[in-house]
Amino acid sequence: MATRLGSSSSRPMSRFGAGLKEIPALIRNHTGRWRILLPALAIIAVAAAAAYYYVAVYRPAHSVTEVPLQTTSAFKSDLTVSAQGTGILQPATEVQLGFGTSGKLAALNVKPGTQVKEGQLLAQLDNTAQQVKYQVAQRALADFTSPASIAQAEEDVATATDALTNAKYALMQVISPAVFHSQQAVQADQEALSAAQAAAGSSPTADQQKAIDDAQAQLKKDQAELAGNLIWYKEIYVPLNYTVMKPDPSSASRSHRPVKIVEGPTDLEIEQSQANYDVAKTTLQQAQWYLDALSGRDVPANAGGTKLAAYQAAKFAVQSAKATLDGTQISAPMAGTILTVSAQIGDNVGSTPIIVVGDLGGLYVKTYVNEKDYQKYQIGDEADIVFDAMPGKTFQGKVVQVDPGLDTSTSTSVVSGLVEMDPTDEHLLMGMSAAVDIIVARTHDAVLVPLAALHEYSPGKYAVFVMRNGKLSVDFVQVGLKDSTNAEITSGLKAGDVVSTGLVGNK
Repeated sequence: MATRLGSSSSRPMSRFGAGLKEIPALIRNHTGRWRILLPALAIIAVAAAAAYYYVAVYRPAHSVTEVPLQTTSAFKSDLTVSAQGTGILQPATEVQLGFGTSGKLAALNVKPGTQVKEGQLLAQLDNTAQQVKYQVAQRALADFTSPASIAQAEEDVATATDALTNAKYALMQVISPAVFHSQQAVQADQEALSAAQAAAGSSPTADQQKAIDDAQAQLKKDQAELAGNLIWYKEIYVPLNYTVMKPDPSSASRSHRPVKIVEGPTDLEIEQSQANYDVAKTTLQQAQWYLDALSGRDVPANAGGTKLAAYQAAKFAVQSAKATLDGTQISAPMAGTILTVSAQIGDNVGSTPIIVVGDLGGLYVKTYVNEKDYQKYQIGDEADIVFDAMPGKTFQGKVVQVDPGLDTSTSTSVVSGLVEMDPTDEHLLMGMSAAVDIIVARTHDAVLVPLAALHEYSPGKYAVFVMRNGKLSVDFVQVGLKDSTNAEITSGLKAGDVVSTGLVGNK
């Protein structure tokens, strides 16, 4: 339709202008300034809107030029706000498999499309030499764990126990049982204190500090008892147990009348007895560790001893030979489908992958979106997927992963992530390319108008020009979703209302 544009009488505008000229004088009146100013501003706004409507839209019929007014009707449709991207189809899990060593391919048990179970042998090199080494290592380890070897280890523990008992009593004899037990108590106290301090660290809690204080108090108590026992040892124990009768060397008589002489243990004798006790204790501990290991019981990481070291070396030799043998085989790490096989029997192969197995129970699209749309790419968003090879069918999915950094592998920086596809019976090929729309928001059967019909008169507030009975009126509307073309009107319009999108040739 069209609206006539042209000249008209200037009298209303002249009177309006004369009224405007009086406003400055009124404003200078301090008393009536605001009483006059606010209504005047309102009149100006209404007059400006009326002038725009009068001049641009509804000029008198005798206008000499007619400019067509663009209009359209509000309509009902679906509207989707999305971020467009591209993607590549891939399985839920994909593993590339190669050998742990190099050699000639002797067996290949699968081909693309083969369904495999976890642990199933897929391919094997010629591994005769590796099998021989593994068997030799197994036999050597078996010798350690034979019934005869275990019986010998048990006998060694018994012998070491007797030796420790004898060494203990020999030490107690030269230093006294009281001093021996006090020394053992102080050593245990020192170990307990060290453990409590290590557990507490540099900032102990109240309970940890109490444990430290208790350990220190017990150590102090036992140290005091040890000091008393040492005095008793020197003054009572040694004279009582090491007094002997010998001829008096100072006697002038040829008979050398015997006298009592105290000959206590020398420092060397005490040190030798202590060393014998320590060695016996270590020997028993090592014998027990070895027996525990042969019997399948756990031993500490710091356990030592010649026999234990030999046994552990034999175990390591078996593990090493087994790893070398396993390196000549490829087994399925999971149940799945063989995707590709890139070798054949007789080829010289190595660690380069020759088999790819995937879990097709779940399908994912590795998706790439322009970095300017990164705020529209969030975990949980729905996605529409259209494969290039199947343009007429749309698949659905959901964003399950958004990578934390930009993908710069190409000339353009993009946001990458994974879209999990909804289950489908459609036959799809891994690696298929797709167009992916990440759905930010979606509305169904909504009232829509073109963006050109909207007029934002303040941030987030909109109006439209509506044609009713051949005349334009201004309606205020509530706007919902917007895409690059249309906007959703949630209130203020109904489907079929005619709205203006501007003058032809003008924005």
